[in-house]
Amino acid sequence: MISLLSAPCYATWYQGSALQDVGTFNFDEIRTKTIKRAIANAAIQSNTFIQVEDIVLDGLLQSSKTVLRSEGQIRRVEILNESVDNDVLSVTVKVDIKPLISCQRDHYAKSLLITQFPILKPTQAAEGAIFNIGMHTSKRFELQLNSQPKVFVSSLLNESIMPENPQGNINQQYLKQVGRYLATEHNSQFILFGAIQDISLFEQVKEQILFDDVLLRRNFTLQLYLYDAIRGGMLLQKNYHGEGNWQYAQNHAVDTNNSLFWRTDYGRNMLHAISSAVTDINDALSCQQSLPQIINKSNGQLVINIGEKQGVKVGDEFEMVNRRLLQEANGQTHALLSVDHSRKLNVIEVHNHSAVLTSDSLSVINNSQIYNLVSPKYIF
Repeated sequence: MISLLSAPCYATWYQGSALQDVGTFNFDEIRTKTIKRAIANAAIQSNTFIQVEDIVLDGLLQSSKTVLRSEGQIRRVEILNESVDNDVLSVTVKVDIKPLISCQRDHYAKSLLITQFPILKPTQAAEGAIFNIGMHTSKRFELQLNSQPKVFVSSLLNESIMPENPQGNINQQYLKQVGRYLATEHNSQFILFGAIQDISLFEQVKEQILFDDVLLRRNFTLQLYLYDAIRGGMLLQKNYHGEGNWQYAQNHAVDTNNSLFWRTDYGRNMLHAISSAVTDINDALSCQQSLPQIINKSNGQLVINIGEKQGVKVGDEFEMVNRRLLQEANGQTHALLSVDHSRKLNVIEVHNHSAVLTSDSLSVINNSQIYNLVSPKYIF
């Protein structure tokens, strides 16, 4: 037997900078080229050679301290500092470089349940009447996560569940109870909880020669929790923040169903914050091992709750998992999982969300119970 351990997987950030004379040339072009040079400089710090010409930005360059996206090995860019002094533009960036070594545990897409993201301060949504922004945020997470090759969103729950108590502490016992129930009910090993913490408005003053330019801007701060409901562990707990210009007149009711909203500066910054979170979620899930549950047992066969959608194929091999409960000093119980390599199972039939397993040993089938766990046989 071997204990099931999960290796952490984190983004790797590098810092780079660049200088460029502004002169009389087009400032937007100079700025874009300088940002690209700063990104290339950061890539060198990671021992990665990326040419400036190979860096593609998506145009969200209106303000500093915003999240950008690029192609290839560069996944995320954040502008840390940007200034012009004596006609010299200085840019400092922080870059997330795709790691060369992957910590992927198995080749199956990880089954994920997403809950609704409530607005913690609903009065903040009154300006613009964006009371349904939490629903749209959850839906955007579903769409973006389903585009990841190693994530399968099994369900978007129509209710919100907050793992924190009013003091801001994680309620571990509550998470274990609710998490295990949701995992069984929705055939998902992993659960994404979240809440919108801040969508407040604020004014940003930009000093001009004759008149100060006052911009109305809006925050978007999201708190996320990625939870392994089978092992009972938090994989990711992090805040994501964005802000953008709020272009609507006072008391204007915004149609968040309209794509025009998502093309505004504020809408695009929301999407970039979500996209950044999706990158971290995908990283975290890639480092986990799939542990499907047995959901049916009959005629010498077992049925597990992952299938073709997660990448299961006929001929794949699984092994039984032993689950032992340990009593902790504080009275709570902790599940210890270990793989039993002597009890092997083979996939003989695959459906969209399930697979049928059998074994050469009849005792393996007979000694199995509903909701027991199985583990993919290591192939790496």
